[in-house]
Amino acid sequence: MEVYADVLVILNYVVNLLCLLAAGKLLGRVVPRWRLCTAALLGGLGSLSIFLPLPSWGWLVLKPALTLGMTACAFGFGTGRRFLHALGAVLAVSFLFAGVLLALYLFLPPAGMLFYNGTVYFDLSPLSLLAGVAAAYLLVRLADRFLVGRRAKGLLYDLTLWRAGRRVTLKALADTGNRLQEPFSGAPVIVCDGSLVERLWPPGEEVPFRVIPFQTVAGEGALRGFQPDGILLQGPQLHVETRDVYIAASPKPLAGAFQAILNPQLVERQGDFYVRG
Repeated sequence: MEVYADVLVILNYVVNLLCLLAAGKLLGRVVPRWRLCTAALLGGLGSLSIFLPLPSWGWLVLKPALTLGMTACAFGFGTGRRFLHALGAVLAVSFLFAGVLLALYLFLPPAGMLFYNGTVYFDLSPLSLLAGVAAAYLLVRLADRFLVGRRAKGLLYDLTLWRAGRRVTLKALADTGNRLQEPFSGAPVIVCDGSLVERLWPPGEEVPFRVIPFQTVAGEGALRGFQPDGILLQGPQLHVETRDVYIAASPKPLAGAFQAILNPQLVERQGDFYVRG
């Protein structure tokens, strides 16, 4: 089989990017998109190693080194515990993906498929490659939409926000209708009553914010969001403390028994700072 280096790199870049996105979801951690793309590119370039005449021990050194490098590039080193958690998530997703591909290669090999030392190659046209990437992305999005938030729906939680020494405590509703994410980091967004958000800012201080687009049945718009110093979310068998979140002020007062609407990711997923009671 003829293997084209450009298709090999692009295909493995996409595969690594999807694996890293899945690992980030498992960790519940906010990861800048540029870090994920850089780590995936490292893995894509590493796929060129199949052209090297490496001995068996060479693969035993190269593959772990690539995995460590990709994990550090995507999620950073941080503390040893955080890095080990990230490494475990990357390995779990990678092993699952490799197992599926190996089973496909052994029992139902598609024409033009090559699977060698963890590197995958399909003899595809550019159009077929783009279609496959789009399909994989849609599957990830659909799984995220339908598998997250079922248990959290309709429950109220105690939420504490803090920034620059100021704290606000309020009731928060977990609502599967809130799928908002900060577009650059992918961090889940909590929509809070605007009057309570203002209490986190000293009078006259300029507010650095991110624009968070949203869409409802009534139309489209944008919210102004910021990253707090931290939040504490508590409820039945749940104790979550994290900074990997954005707070957006609701343009209208939130009426009822709650003053904030949670993205259910915060309840369903556990990151390094998430501790379930």
